[in-house]
This record gives sequence, structure tokens and C-alpha cells, in this order.
Amino acid sequence: MRTIGVVTIGQSPRSDVVAELERIIKDSRASQTVTFLQKGALDDLTADEIANLRPKEEKNHLVTKLQDGTEVAVDKHAIYPPVQQAVLDLNGEGANIIALLCSDEFPPFRSKAPLILPAKLLSGVLSSILINGKLGVMVPSEKQVGTTTVAYQELGFQPIAVGASPYGSGDAIINAANQLKGEVALVVMDCFGYDLEMKSEVRKITGTPVILVRSLLAFTLSECLQ
Repeated sequence: MRTIGVVTIGQSPRSDVVAELERIIKDSRASQTVTFLQKGALDDLTADEIANLRPKEEKNHLVTKLQDGTEVAVDKHAIYPPVQQAVLDLNGEGANIIALLCSDEFPPFRSKAPLILPAKLLSGVLSSILINGKLGVMVPSEKQVGTTTVAYQELGFQPIAVGASPYGSGDAIINAANQLKGEVALVVMDCFGYDLEMKSEVRKITGTPVILVRSLLAFTLSECLQ
């Protein structure tokens, strides 16, 4: 049996994410039984302590959710220490491989077990893809559009970034997809809150290929377990 550790920048468990990771890994016929250990950077924090982690600047704005489904915004730099502690805790609990359930860029983490950073995974995959047109990027908040646009420009794309929370009504996803329709050659859904059903809807509306960071991580984990 192999043990996968996952760290969310919000509160665990993230059953919505882990259920789809398990499903994809199972469907890809990984050769060994897999179990998941989950840790959250906001686990056991009070409402006041979580409020103190709110973003200081828009460029550090990250979106996640609590156990009760409430959407919260946290500061990337403020959340780094508890995320690092969660990684260390999972190392201590015997995780064979660890994945961060956030696709933003972070400073290096310490980990004895292999640690998958989705931001680097996503940029690596995108750097291997040539498209004839613009790149659509969906992020969970309008406050992330500016920094996201710059980040994808640095990867060599002409991005059109749109904000659409995965934690509210489905209308936000549909509206964002309609903004991208006819404007882009490829769409990236750059948040772990977006799921396979949302991906299918975006692909149907835009008529373009769609890269979902959640499933990209799942297939990478499956490859590591073969």
C-alpha cells in the first residue's frame, strides 16, 4: 500500500478534491492500493486566527474553503508557515509522496518525501504546448486576474484571465466560459476548487481543450505510483 499526503491551504478534509483524485488514480490502473492522509493549513484555527491571515495585497490573494464550505481568502505569505508544518507532519506520518492542493507559486518547502507543487507542474506542461491563439485562464477571484495575467505572459502566452469562484453558484463558471468562448485556443482552470464536471461544462461552452489542474495532479500521482 502506498500513502499519498495532501495539503490544502484551507481546512481538511477536502473530500471533494480527494474523491476525484482517487477516482482518476483508480481508473488509470495504478498497480498498488492507495490511501490518503490529509492536512489543512487552517485546521484547528479559530475564526479570528483565520481572519488574521487575510491578504495584505491583491498579488498575494489566495482563495480556499473551510470545512463548512465557506469560501475564505488568505495571504500567500501568511499561509506559508502552516503549510510547511502540514508537509512536515505528513512526512512524520509516513506519506510516500505529498501533493500541495494549491496551484500558486510558493517558496521552497522542506520535505523528505517527494513533494509535488502544482504550480511548477502546470507551468512545465504548458511550456511544452504550442497554441495558435490566446490562452484562457480561469481563476477563483477577480483579484487574481492581474497577477495571473503577468504570470502567464512570462510563460510566453497571450492570456485572457477571468475570475470565477468554484465555491458559489455554477453561474460564475458558465459566465466565465462564455467570456472566453471564441477568444481562446486553450483553457486552463487554475484552481483546485474546479472539478471534472466544471471542466466538462467549460469545454462544451468554449469548444476548446481544457486543462484542469486537479486532474493534472491526479495523473501525475498515478504515474508516480506505477
